[in-house]
Amino acid sequence: FMPGRVGGFYASEFGPNGRKKGVVAAAAGDDSAALVPFEQRKEANIVQIAAGETQSLALSTDGDVYMWGAFKDSEGRSFRNMPPQDDSRCPTGRKDMSTLEEDERPEWFQPPRGNQDWPLHVFQIERPAKDISAGGSFNAALLDDDTIVTWGIGTTGEMARGEGMPNLDKKTSMEIIKEKFLKPAPPVWAVPMKRTVLSLSCGGFHLLVVARDADASQNVYSCGLNQYAQLGLGDIENRNVLTKVTFFEERDITTVEGGYQFSCFVDATGKKLYACGRGDYGNLGITLKQPGAGWFEKTPTRVPLVHTIDESTISKEKKKETCIVEADIDEEKQPEIAQISCGSTHVIVRTKGGDVYTWGFGEQGACGQGKDYNDVLRPKKLETKLKNAQGSQYEVKFVSGGGQHSSVVIATGSKGFH
Repeated sequence: FMPGRVGGFYASEFGPNGRKKGVVAAAAGDDSAALVPFEQRKEANIVQIAAGETQSLALSTDGDVYMWGAFKDSEGRSFRNMPPQDDSRCPTGRKDMSTLEEDERPEWFQPPRGNQDWPLHVFQIERPAKDISAGGSFNAALLDDDTIVTWGIGTTGEMARGEGMPNLDKKTSMEIIKEKFLKPAPPVWAVPMKRTVLSLSCGGFHLLVVARDADASQNVYSCGLNQYAQLGLGDIENRNVLTKVTFFEERDITTVEGGYQFSCFVDATGKKLYACGRGDYGNLGITLKQPGAGWFEKTPTRVPLVHTIDESTISKEKKKETCIVEADIDEEKQPEIAQISCGSTHVIVRTKGGDVYTWGFGEQGACGQGKDYNDVLRPKKLETKLKNAQGSQYEVKFVSGGGQHSSVVIATGSKGFH
């Protein structure tokens, strides 16, 4: 398939901003003018996108959130958000309902079941959003009042809905699924108080949040699946409410990034990076040798981008475990991190100096380290051959890690971006 333009970002009259310009056909002196059909409305200006395992999100300048794709449950069933009342497009999408297979049922393709074939306005978010993130089968949005909402098919605590969440199986009614799972709602915090959420990130099945608490302290919170200690709480117990990661108290963490079964954290200086969770592909960046299958680190551990270790002082077996001693890190040599992105099992970092570092699963070439498809166990600078006509390196503007691939956006001067 060739890349193509994604269209269909038509705002509903419903949602946080009420009726929007272009939604109502204004007749002279008539405030009750008819709605413009979706396909004739002015498309939204998209400023951010996020990709989950089988669903995608987009955020517009108006603060509207759009979703397409599907949320998958553990049995492989597809779910999606309900359309706005004024969306007159075919609810079954591009599915030809006259050609159903013998084992297919019509209700499987009616919302909230089935795939969402075009961007759908998530009108149930009650305020404009300013940041979005997509996880394995759930989403989170940071709103303009510095609160957050979560929604999707989250069954391991990743949506932080607390103890009241019903089980999700074939007997669960569609009404319960719509109300308890797919409707965006605020998360539950382990200790209720007024907070200002600063940043968030959805991992595979866990959620990471940075918030300023009522006492003005800045803290990291996490919830969800924790079988590999990806929540940073020092244990392997799942959490269904947002729980403070006490390790980061007074460490001034400002950026969080969730991988599939691991997590990364960056402090305000941009020079201190921490990681925890599953790391047997080298994605934690803290071992000298390939760890055993399923190996993980319970406690958040420093990940220096630049560090020299005297391997002669470390035993063969110890090289397969955490080898970083924070006191031995030369802080002056650490590049300042401008952006970090976690793929499923690899990490890509952009520094303010314009360099890119990668580490983790290398078999599919996601780390971009040339013909070496081995796992990259420690952060390694990406030696790019992309240069302009004058021989200077192109400026890296943005990096992103996917399932087993990565993307880098570079500035090419007057010709724009690639």
